Formats: sequence, C-alpha cells, structure tokens
Amino acid sequence: MADGWPLDPWVQQKLSPEQTEQYLDRLALPRTLISEPPSLDLLTRVLVSHLEQVAKDTTPLHVPEEQWDGPSTPIRLSSAFTNMPESTGAFDRVVLQRKGAFCFAINAVFAALLRSLGFRVSELAGRTFKDLGHDPDKKPEGWKWGTLTHELLVADWPGSDGRWVVDGAWGPWSCSVPIKLEDGAQTLGLNPYEGFQLRHELIPLGPTQAQPIDNAPGWTLYRFIPPPVTPLSLPITASPDMGFWSPLFHFHLLSLPLADFRLYHHFSASHELASFTAFFLVTRLLPGTGGARRSLMYADKEGLPRRAKVYTTGGTEGKGSLEGRDVEWVDMETGPMKEYLRREFGFGFP
Repeated sequence: MADGWPLDPWVQQKLSPEQTEQYLDRLALPRTLISEPPSLDLLTRVLVSHLEQVAKDTTPLHVPEEQWDGPSTPIRLSSAFTNMPESTGAFDRVVLQRKGAFCFAINAVFAALLRSLGFRVSELAGRTFKDLGHDPDKKPEGWKWGTLTHELLVADWPGSDGRWVVDGAWGPWSCSVPIKLEDGAQTLGLNPYEGFQLRHELIPLGPTQAQPIDNAPGWTLYRFIPPPVTPLSLPITASPDMGFWSPLFHFHLLSLPLADFRLYHHFSASHELASFTAFFLVTRLLPGTGGARRSLMYADKEGLPRRAKVYTTGGTEGKGSLEGRDVEWVDMETGPMKEYLRREFGFGFP
C-alpha cells in the first residue's frame, strides 16, 4: 500500500481546485460548475456526463502498461493483477490519461469530485447479483448473490430533501440517474424503457436457501425488465404481462474505510472467482442517445477466435431490446486494441 496503513480511515477525500477543473474538463462540463451550489440537477448532470465520458474498464488487469508501448502482442487475461489503480490513486489514469478503471477506483475518484462540488458523499460496498436480467423467483436455485465486489455512493447536500444513490461505475444494466434512498423509490433511466426501484429489505433469498442467523435490513436496487418495445411510466408494477424486477446489488448504509475497500479491490483484481480476472470489458454510455451503451467484451472460449465483441445496447433507439447492434470485432492484440480504444473510447495513449 503506497501510503501505509491509513491513520484516518474514514477521511473524506477531496480534490484540489486544479484537479476539480481538470476533472470537469474530462467530463466535457464547464468549469463554472465549481461555483454552482449543489442540487439534484447538478448531481444528475455530473453523473450522466461521467457515465458518458469515463468507461468502466478492466484493461489494467490484463495488460501491463509497458505492453501497450511495444510491438503488437497477444493480450492474455489476468496477466497484470497489480496494475489496477487504488481509490483516488486512479485520478491520473481516469482524468489525465482519459482511460477508465473498475468501480473501486472510478467511484472513489468520482466521490472526491462530488465532495469538491459541495456534496456530502458516503462510500459503500454492494453485494452483486450474479444472474442479471433474470427473474430470481423463477430460478430453481434461488437468488444468486455474489460477494461485496461493488462500490457505490450515497450523496446529499445542505438543504437537500433526502439522500440519493449514485453509481458511476456499474456498467451494463446500470441506473444512470440518481435514485432517492427511500423504500419503494422508483425512477426511469435516460429513456422510457428503463425503470429502477430501491427497496429497504432483508437480502432476498429463495425458499430453499438457508437464512442468515443474524441479519439486518439493507437496500436492494432493482432494474425492471419489460418486454421489448414497452415504454414505462411511474409507478411501475410487475405483472406477467408487464415484466419483472431483477436485482443489481444489495447494500447496507454503512460507510466503509479505505482499508476495507483495499480488501475488496484486492479480491476483485486477483482472485480466481472474481468476475473481471477472466473477463475483458470496456463500456460507457454514448452521449445524446438516451442511454445507449457501447461495450467491448471478451472472455476466453475454447475453439473460438480471440476477438473482442463490440456492440451497442439500450438507449432510445433500442426500445428496451436486450439485443446488441452495430457489432464490430477487435483482435485481442495490443496493436489493434490500442487503436480501437483510442478512436472509439477516447483513451489517451502516449
């Protein structure tokens, strides 16, 4: 750990005025936002711009930085475990180099930006759902929960009428607008085909799954899965004809210290059971599309070419369809991958 054991574990890290200006430049937002009072409108604008400009990006886990600089070579998954920056140490990568990272880096830096804009921000860990987009009540194995492998944020400000869950790094299926921390709160996404809900509840489990001996209510964020071409309106009610709620993650309202996030970061960056150690992902929202997402994904599969699939999902044009469109393929070698990431995702390479 670069700075040793933190002496102030719950310190609320902020950016300098110069760093705040650089971050706003990175998000294609005016520097005048520094003097704007915090509000829900400001929080929404900054979050959406962040999702559009900063990719969720696992490339540091698979490509050592020096490998990008040499001749084109094959990309081998899980070959650079210690390369993912920690916490606000990701500032240079995210802001100055115009690249991305995973949630324990992106949301930590994003939290520091929000604090520098006048928001109070709590950094939390969420337990991820491992069967995204499916109805857990119809699965014989029950609710498939993973471990605490996601960082999320809860923000408020002086005079606010509540607190708001914000997430700059979930990736596909994410809630791209703030949602109020209130039991039963619902919101639409950036288009009328995306709906989200928060529930204050014990972690949901199936009737055949063992219940924890000691338990406490937390919060579950759900995404509504309607049939394609089914615009939504609030309030959203699940039914066999209208669709179902599928969970994204479950969390407790408990601010975590830096050392705990280092623990979760280490698991997510190195353990063989962690999703991203065997999964190459770069994904962001496309500006001006009502939340369409462009994703580059690859996992080793025996007998298949080593090419990453790039495709677009969602947005106003997608009308709720989960099918990918505008498909392209990129060879899993540093040369073509570097050029593609620079051209299509705006990555800064020397």
